[in-house]
Amino acid sequence: MNLLLVGSLAVAGLVAGWGLRAVIVRYAVPADEPPLRGCPACGHQLLAVRQVALAPSARCAACGERIGPPPLAVEVTTALLLAALAARVHPGLVLAAACWLALCSVPLAFIDAAVRRLPDMLTGAAFGGTALLLLVAAAVGGHWHVLAQSVLGGVALAGFYLVLAAISPSGMGMGDVKAAAGIGTLLAWLSWRFLIAGGFAGFLLAAIYGAALLISGRATRKQQIPFGPFMITGAFLVILAGT
Repeated sequence: MNLLLVGSLAVAGLVAGWGLRAVIVRYAVPADEPPLRGCPACGHQLLAVRQVALAPSARCAACGERIGPPPLAVEVTTALLLAALAARVHPGLVLAAACWLALCSVPLAFIDAAVRRLPDMLTGAAFGGTALLLLVAAAVGGHWHVLAQSVLGGVALAGFYLVLAAISPSGMGMGDVKAAAGIGTLLAWLSWRFLIAGGFAGFLLAAIYGAALLISGRATRKQQIPFGPFMITGAFLVILAGT
């Protein structure tokens, strides 16, 4: 384990998470609404929202209401995830692809948990950046067959979610389908086993969470829960556990 690399990416994650908070604040709105341009409580304008989003307190300077996730939640999550990837994923270009996917996935998870939405801007960036970095990795190492497997895996996982979305639109959305493309591309680069395990892990985590809500009486059988955070968490848990 390269402790310098782990520490460096942990610090980079703190800094990146600081900026990702602003993305979460702006896009944690219903799909039919424009990005947030002011404090939801008092209407303070964009500049103030950006300043609040980048502050550890995450509170509006005008009214004191908290905007976005709890203080430091995004920053610490990003730092821990990047550090863990640095310790487990090799070589460097594959690690870069995993880190890029992580930087897109953290705000996706927070936004989906808040408003059940996975914005195209982030799902597209997740897939495009991950695929590009793996293309470079294939070119440098000559692993073209692995790249082909990766692309097929991304298409396969997205196609699977597309079928589920067609069968049950209320339970699976097109945002989940688009997010699956980037996640499946990285998982399949590692192996088909990772792709299957990573896809299954998301459903397992969602089922455990749903069962816990039912047992505690905090939800009914008809209540829908956002699937994105579980899909993302399951994929990265498999990557970290298996590599």
